[in-house]
Amino acid sequence: MMSTRISGTLNPWGPVSSASRVRSYQNGRVCFHPECDTILSIYNPSKYCSAHAQMAASSRHRGTPRPIREVACEQCGTVFETGNQARKYCSDRCRMAAFARRKRASLRAERLLQKAQALQATTPAGEGRSRVGSVA
Repeated sequence: MMSTRISGTLNPWGPVSSASRVRSYQNGRVCFHPECDTILSIYNPSKYCSAHAQMAASSRHRGTPRPIREVACEQCGTVFETGNQARKYCSDRCRMAAFARRKRASLRAERLLQKAQALQATTPAGEGRSRVGSVA
């Protein structure tokens, strides 16, 4: 009779790594909502139960409205009102025109750099410079 020896793990997919283990949280946690006494599962990473998680998420994102401020468009100079602190342009037309202007400037700078490098490569090291006070 032949016996088969099993070594290592009995898991057919290989050893279980710590990254693939299910994360668990403290036992006995209670929903953070003031009027709820629901005990949370040890597998729930949130501090709210499923009934209050949606309300808590929406109230965090929809808090007080952003202050409205007047800003001058960086492209055309028109003054406009916005609640977005990062907004720089009054319209999509100005935003795209500013992008095109930046892109053209970048391409122009790249061409100048390539011309300078090509000129430097064709000029021998000592020829481009003249010594002050020397007789040629």
